Amino acid sequence: MQDVLERFFAAESNVYLILQLKSGPETRNEQFESLDRLAQMGKKPDLTHYEDAYFANTPAYLHGMDTAEALEELYMQFNLYRPPDFKGHSLSVSDVVALKLDGHACAFFVDRIGFKELPEFLEKMKDTACSRPSLKGQLKRPERPDSPAKGKNHRERDTR
Repeated sequence: MQDVLERFFAAESNVYLILQLKSGPETRNEQFESLDRLAQMGKKPDLTHYEDAYFANTPAYLHGMDTAEALEELYMQFNLYRPPDFKGHSLSVSDVVALKLDGHACAFFVDRIGFKELPEFLEKMKDTACSRPSLKGQLKRPERPDSPAKGKNHRERDTR
């Protein structure tokens, strides 16, 4: 997962990442559970329990929306019109959606009602992405609005 996190934080465009719990005994009691239920079990979302299900540039129609609207649109898309290369289940409670819009990154837990921001989870994502020494400086560098135009090989959606 480190590679996709590196790409997420290094992206110069608006991107999003969907993380879903891995299948297995370690996560069986966490799947499809709300934040309140996790807290009752003495747990909170743990990055090591997740795997990337989808990473892409944000669709043009999301540009200009506030974060809450963008999250709702992604929720609808990944429940009604999932992309053919999406390798997960429909977006559900316990999933995490990370957004990077205009250089600002944030992570949200899909809860029973709405989304809850996860600042600690985002910090873990950053730590994991920056664990390779060669990328530390690159990922901490502020985004430049005057970055060069994309070349002819640039694709609208990132590929794995």
